[in-house]
Amino acid sequence: STTEYRLEFCTVIHRDDDIAIIEIDEGVNLDADMARELVELTEKELGDRPFALLSNRVHSYSLSFDAMSALANLPNLIALAIVIYSNKSQLLVETQNFFISTMKKRPVKIFTEMEEAIDWLKGELKNTPV
Repeated sequence: STTEYRLEFCTVIHRDDDIAIIEIDEGVNLDADMARELVELTEKELGDRPFALLSNRVHSYSLSFDAMSALANLPNLIALAIVIYSNKSQLLVETQNFFISTMKKRPVKIFTEMEEAIDWLKGELKNTPV
C-alpha cells in the first residue's frame, strides 16, 4: 500500500516497503527550504527506519546546491535512484556525480525504467545492516 502527500512543489509517495518516491513539479527550482520540507515529511513518516529515495523525473526542474546537500545528508537514507525519461542525460550524469560526492558513499543510480529502479532499491534496503 502507498500513502500520497502533496506539497506545494511536488508529490511524495511513501510505499510500505520503505521506498519514498518524489515527483517534483514542472519548472520548479528546488531550494533549501523546499528540501527541508521534504526532509521533515520523510522523517515524520518513516521515523528512524532506513529508507530509499526514488526521484521520478517526469518533469523538468532544477535543484540548488543546498537542496541537494539537504537531501543527500538524510541520516537514514540508504540509496537514491533517479528515473529519467529524456535524453538530457549529460546534465543528469553531472547531477548524479554531485549526489555521489555528497552522499557519503551511499549508492546513487540512474534508470530509465521505474520497476528496475524499485527492484534495485529493494535490494539495497535488504542488504542494509540494521
